[in-house]
Amino acid sequence: MTQSLSFPCEPAAYRDRVPPLAPYASALLAYAAGDSRADLRLRDSLGEDASLPVGFFFREVDQLLDFERFALDLCRGRVLDLGAGAGPHTLALQARGQPVVAVELSAALVDLLERRGAASTVCADFRYWSRPGFDTVLMLMNGLGPVGTLAGLDRFLAHAPRFLAPGGQLLVDGAAAVSGKPAASTPWPPAGEYVGQAWIELSHSGRVGRPFRELYVDLETLARHAAEAGWRFEIAFETADAAYLARLTRPL
Repeated sequence: MTQSLSFPCEPAAYRDRVPPLAPYASALLAYAAGDSRADLRLRDSLGEDASLPVGFFFREVDQLLDFERFALDLCRGRVLDLGAGAGPHTLALQARGQPVVAVELSAALVDLLERRGAASTVCADFRYWSRPGFDTVLMLMNGLGPVGTLAGLDRFLAHAPRFLAPGGQLLVDGAAAVSGKPAASTPWPPAGEYVGQAWIELSHSGRVGRPFRELYVDLETLARHAAEAGWRFEIAFETADAAYLARLTRPL
């Protein structure tokens, strides 16, 4: 039986836990060290309670989803892979001979990326860090999730032009939030709040992370916020289950 998180998720209530993304990093490191059965447990405010097979984050090119391969085909020039994780997209682009910089928040995952062959890496929170001159900014696997809220989305859309060379593009995937059956005592979303501003809790091997915000933004909402921030928006790929790949550019 699935159970949603208890709310509100006040940070003070979770001081005895590890940092929010520490279980994600430890799960990926365990898999890379040979634990092929490593899994990452995810609970969220939408009612999901699932174990994620960590091997998914280490896929080869022929294992990527259709929209991911399409996104790689759209990449041009110098590429910035934000939230690179274990590097499946970075390594696939490098194999094609494209220059790519992989950005990860976790120093341990940056080290993993380098051990897996990533040629250029940065340890940074992309919401605040910037480096100019990229022709493509790639954000896959719910790439906008770390912005957390619609307000965070607006801040990022104002920040992201700092990454781009003239004529550059932002490629990002996403999907609308799918609400499960949260516990009756914790209805979601709270009155008046956008359903995609979810709370997430990750755990691995007994290490439970502090809850954090993750944004699941539907296509229409992203298009509206992008337009308000001065971006040109187009749908590059859309799946039968309403997941999408969007391409954002700045008017010249």
